[in-house]
This record gives sequence, structure tokens and C-alpha cells, in this order.
Amino acid sequence: MVWRYFDYILHAICRKKNIYTMKKILLTVAIAAASLSASAQTYVGGSVGFWRNSDKNSTNVTIHPEIGYNLSNKWALGLGIGYTYDYTNGGKRHDFTIDPYARWSYAKFGPVSLFLDMGFGVNPVKYKGADDSQVAWRVGVQPGLQVSLTKKIDFVAHVGFLGYREGDGSNYSYGEQGFGFNVDGNNLLFGIEYNF
Repeated sequence: MVWRYFDYILHAICRKKNIYTMKKILLTVAIAAASLSASAQTYVGGSVGFWRNSDKNSTNVTIHPEIGYNLSNKWALGLGIGYTYDYTNGGKRHDFTIDPYARWSYAKFGPVSLFLDMGFGVNPVKYKGADDSQVAWRVGVQPGLQVSLTKKIDFVAHVGFLGYREGDGSNYSYGEQGFGFNVDGNNLLFGIEYNF
């Protein structure tokens, strides 16, 4: 009955068959998207960092917000966008990172989940006073840990990287160029996620 009403309205508004067909397709896509978003759970979060070394006259500020969709209790899709400002002895560097990923939660122990973020990233770097920007990229896996503090708030930690990184220069946010597995204190990231 409801579809018949929509059909009547669409015919009245759009007399041409091609426009009517396109409206039907758009309506179907909108309904499919609404049903998918109703079953998926959105989360936002990210991490921030600040480091000051007065002996070396260096300051580092990092902001890395993140948004994602939980497709199921095992899989999520997300996007992180980051900014890093680095000042060392008068030299300034601005880094931007774009990191889409697929998250696979492979083990759960009560409120604690172990996961792998699989994806790639792009990191354009601009040095103050330099004419050209440098670009770095990576593809790989970041293991992590997620602790559900409440129904809506999760604590997230990433540790290490397994994959390949390459860049125009030698100093960029992703770390040293090459292939391998690296777990150390410099690859440790903490953040908070809020689930809607």
C-alpha cells in the first residue's frame, strides 16, 4: 500500500520514464543504506600526543581523529586522519596522514579484544622554507588491544607495525623506510573510542 502511494507520487512528479526509473533506483539505494546503517554501529575516537624535549629544543604535537563503522562483532571499517607538528632547533615540519583500514577482532576475553588493523596510508610532509613537499606511504598491519570501559567508551592501544613503508625523504610520521616488523615504545599509540 505504501509503495503504491510512492509510485503514484513519483509518476505525478516525473512523467518521463528515465527519470522515474532513476528515482526508483535512488529510493532503493536509500532504503538499503538506511537498513545497513541501522545494523552497523558508528564509532569516533582517536589519539592526541604532546612531547617536549628542552635539551634538544624540540616539540612534537600530534592529533589523530578516527571514525569507523562496526559491520559485525568481528569486522569494522575505519578512517584515521592525522596531523603532526614537529619543531626542532628552528626547523618546522607539518605532517598529514590519511589511514583507511579494516579492523578484524580475532579474540575476545571478557571486555578485552585483540585486533588487527589492516590498511594503507599516505603521509605528505611539508618542511618550512622548502619549496616541495615529500610524500610517504605504507601498507601493512597494526596489532592492537581494545578494552571496553563502558557500553559506549573503549580504550584502544596500537602496538607496532608489520608491513612496507616508503617515502621521498628519511624523516616522516610512519617511521623508517623498508619492510619488516617493528615493536617498540615509539610505535605505541593510545586512544579512546566512543560508540554511538
